[in-house]
Amino acid sequence: MGLNGALQIGQSALMTSQAAIQVAGNNMANAATPGYHRQVASIVPARDDRVGFNSFVGTGVRLRDIGRVVDTALQSRIRSAISRESGTSIDQRFLSSIESLQNELTDNDLSTRLSEFFNSFSELSNNPNDDAVRSVVLRQASGIAGHINSLRGEYVAVRSEVDRSLAASIEAADGLLGQIAAINAEITQVEQGAAQANGLRDRRDALVDELSSFLDISTVEQANGALDVFVGSLPIVLAGDSRGIELRTTSNNGETEVQLRISSDGSTLTPEDGSIGALFRQRAETVDPAIDTLDTFTTQFIYQVNKIHSQGQGKAGWTNVTGLVRLASATDALNADATEAPFRITNGSFKLHVTNTTTGLRESAQILIDPSTMSLTDVVTAINAAGLSNVTASVTSNNSLRLVAAGGYELSFSDDSSGAMAGLGVNALFGGSDASDIELNEIILNNPELLATAKDHVEGSNGAALDMVALQDLAIADLGNRSLRGYWLAAVNDHAVRTSAANDEADGAGLVRQSLEAQAQAVSGVSVDEEAIDLLSFQRQFQAAARYITVIDEAMQTLLSIA
Repeated sequence: MGLNGALQIGQSALMTSQAAIQVAGNNMANAATPGYHRQVASIVPARDDRVGFNSFVGTGVRLRDIGRVVDTALQSRIRSAISRESGTSIDQRFLSSIESLQNELTDNDLSTRLSEFFNSFSELSNNPNDDAVRSVVLRQASGIAGHINSLRGEYVAVRSEVDRSLAASIEAADGLLGQIAAINAEITQVEQGAAQANGLRDRRDALVDELSSFLDISTVEQANGALDVFVGSLPIVLAGDSRGIELRTTSNNGETEVQLRISSDGSTLTPEDGSIGALFRQRAETVDPAIDTLDTFTTQFIYQVNKIHSQGQGKAGWTNVTGLVRLASATDALNADATEAPFRITNGSFKLHVTNTTTGLRESAQILIDPSTMSLTDVVTAINAAGLSNVTASVTSNNSLRLVAAGGYELSFSDDSSGAMAGLGVNALFGGSDASDIELNEIILNNPELLATAKDHVEGSNGAALDMVALQDLAIADLGNRSLRGYWLAAVNDHAVRTSAANDEADGAGLVRQSLEAQAQAVSGVSVDEEAIDLLSFQRQFQAAARYITVIDEAMQTLLSIA
């Protein structure tokens, strides 16, 4: 090797040291940059040259590459932790929202309203003819109906909030997919299978980390540097192509259903975590069940209260009464699906009574009911054929049952073993079929004497009021053999347990994410002290290389002067 080779050794040392100094400086400049991964200059000896027959001499140093320090396994775990933390945060948020709306253990919760309603009937049973106490009962009835209706409206508002959050989150995630695909294309174009474009890869990793807060994703890096992104087994980014995601809504029986679809082919995605997965989970497992539970409770509350009230008698009878239940069909069987009856009617009968208000004489007829074969029209026919001359039955334009007494006569009802009176809303205290439309019978509200307190036509008795008091502890088959209060409190307690668990999971998920990020920082983060040491080392190397070249230059000058 001649002096020219020696100069090349010095040059390689200068160039390599200069690049290493630049890498160290870049690390120090980005020590506080979010998402930045420490870069390392990989320095290796240059290829040896043969000297003589059996000897080799070094030709200097070369920079093999400048790579990022990344633990891909740890990076994957961090993204899973980000998805989990984001998902548990959503769980905590909406479970707590429902719990705060239920507002149990306060003076303004459904349990308290229910107790006040039944307690008012208890007071009325002690004074069945007291108009002031009747007004209190009606005020409590109106209060619980309004509370239930308001609570359901607030539940629906929470579901609307979930849907809005879903739409916004999916739109944001879809935008990230487009950005990731664009950077994929840029990386493959810049790298072309050679060195890594570290800055672009850091930007892409930051976008993928942000995406993981929306969806639980997995990634696969291709040989050309492109990163494919998957949700489950379905790809949502393939190299430079974003397949896109979108929220699709459909209406089913008046209820809005939502799905996450891949825009390019319509495939359904079912994320399990991240904010989007958690929003779908909360909609399906918290908000919708809360609405269904309240509706089930209210349906039974309406039916059971009306079942007692419809067979009782107030201080005055009805001159005409229209059922509060509107059927979809007056000609199909009462329990047929086409009728869309909110309450199931059973085989049995009820008694219809017509009382002469002047003489007190009463006519009665038993009306047999077979809901599997009889329609509302058939019930009207049976009443008109029962031999009661001073009452007329008809079907209204809204497919409700209407009964009209002749002048000087009043109507009353008893012994309903079929539940037909409650099922059709005749002499009912409450109208509606669930929490969305429950309301106090306005006619009874305006005429408290129609409030049923007696039974079996015993004037001044409190039989119906006592039955109403006993209802609060009655086991109801359609509520899993639990009482109204027991069913509601069981649902509230179950929700409280889930909320407490969600709070613990959210705290734990945050700690896990912080721990993993601390580990990643130890691997990929920049230590200014360490970089300063490296900088000093490379500086010494650069100075040594410069001195080496100076020595070679002086030797060359000496040789030239000799020549």
